[in-house]
Amino acid sequence: MSARAGLVAAALLAGVAGSAEACEAPAGFTARKRLASKDVVVMFRTVPEAIEIGRHFSVEAVVCATPPTQGLRVDARMPGHRHGMNYRPTVAATGPGRYVAQGMMFHMPGRWQLVFDVQRGGRTERLATDILLE
Repeated sequence: MSARAGLVAAALLAGVAGSAEACEAPAGFTARKRLASKDVVVMFRTVPEAIEIGRHFSVEAVVCATPPTQGLRVDARMPGHRHGMNYRPTVAATGPGRYVAQGMMFHMPGRWQLVFDVQRGGRTERLATDILLE
């Protein structure tokens, strides 16, 4: 294999390794759930792991996207009640593709929808999951 062919092969492999399909959680990160679309993967966990009514919690997220993520917004709502949280969380990048949302609080029991808006390539893609809080 020529040096140029080797570089092209390495570049192709790097592109696959960075794609959503090849998304792996970093060592020590145990995801509560993995959400995926065609070219976006969001793995997240909550801190503390058990969410309690009326108690603040954080959401730590690992995002793999093609093209790469430019930002993340995290929010929650109760579709059955047509309202969201009483607090607006702050989201900060903690590394490439890693984020933490602080100031989350579910103020009442019921079905909550946790929403991740992944910003990339000039557009936003939404992934969501339900959390039942009793």
